[in-house]
Order: sequence, then C-alpha cells, then structure tokens
Amino acid sequence: MLQELTQAEYKQLPQYEVIESTGPDHDKTFIVAVSVGEVILAIGSGKSKKIAESEAARIAYTKLTVKTGE
Repeated sequence: MLQELTQAEYKQLPQYEVIESTGPDHDKTFIVAVSVGEVILAIGSGKSKKIAESEAARIAYTKLTVKTGE
C-alpha cells in the first residue's frame, strides 16, 4: 500500500535502509528508515530486517494517509 501511495504522490518508490542493528548475532534488533528521495517518512524496528521494514512502512503509510486525508 505504501508503494502505491508514494508512486501516486511522489512518482517514486520508497527506499529502505538499515540505520542501526544492535544486540548479539542471535538476538539482533534492526532499526530501518523508509524514505522517498531525501525525505525520511518513518523509522521502524524489529527482530528481523523484514519486520523492521514492515513497521516503518506501516508508520509511514499511516502518517501519509492522515496528512492527505485518504
């Protein structure tokens, strides 16, 4: 849903970047930022990169839909 929204609003796909990982190898926590262009839309965290990306996407989607009134 975030991809569709950013494609429509910004004509770009969101980009995900791991900005931090903490903890031992068997129990890491990842912090991921999702951005469009130079603008960071949201940051999420989780026990895997995929979970952190999903969390960031969910937060970004919520922020953007509240802002645009969708």
